[in-house]
Amino acid sequence: MYTRCPQCKTVHPLNAALVSRAGGQVKCGQCHHTFNALNFLSDDWPSGRAYDPEPHASKAPPLLGKPADNSNTALPPLDMSATTGSKRQTIWGLAAALLLVLTMIHSAWTFREPLTGIPVVNNWLKQSGWLQVEQDGLLKDPQQMQLVSRDMHTHPTRSGILVLSLTFVNLAQRSQVYPDLQLTLLDAANQSIARRRLAPSDYLRPDAEIQSGLATEVYLPVLLEFGDPGEQAVGFEIQFL
Repeated sequence: MYTRCPQCKTVHPLNAALVSRAGGQVKCGQCHHTFNALNFLSDDWPSGRAYDPEPHASKAPPLLGKPADNSNTALPPLDMSATTGSKRQTIWGLAAALLLVLTMIHSAWTFREPLTGIPVVNNWLKQSGWLQVEQDGLLKDPQQMQLVSRDMHTHPTRSGILVLSLTFVNLAQRSQVYPDLQLTLLDAANQSIARRRLAPSDYLRPDAEIQSGLATEVYLPVLLEFGDPGEQAVGFEIQFL
């Protein structure tokens, strides 16, 4: 919508919210004349000399809905450049702040391994539960353990025995403690029918040096045998804990 000042003929864009704030009474941002914008509304930009000046342009306009007031608090001027600029600055400020936060999160995740070497950061991550470090200095981050392969089949020579073979690798940039493995057997409806948690001593060789941890980018094969729970078990899941 547009309105035209009856005194200086300046055309101003406006909206319903602006007009309703003062019951239609507005102030021209060009000549500071107060008038009722509802009397000069137009859907399109007015062309030509659409209105003649009021006979007594210097006098106060008639009271329509709310008394006209020349103070800035009662009558919003139609000069919207300051308001529009302020809104744009606010939007750009919020966008810049959001971009900064996302950049910080991305940087923290990318350089998370070197950051764990800083005592203050390390202690904060440990207390928050995001990262756990054992007393011997080995990293414990199960999310950095990746399952490379897995397979489950019946034992070729022993009846009632299942064989589970899997391989996982440490993708962290530091040696990690060997994770616990949680094996979940699933039925045809993908529901859990059995679950077992395996400590490193359950799946490593007896002579393995558990205290030294799993070095970075080392692939570890695991072979386990356990009793067959029956025909209900048709699938399985492996989780690192």
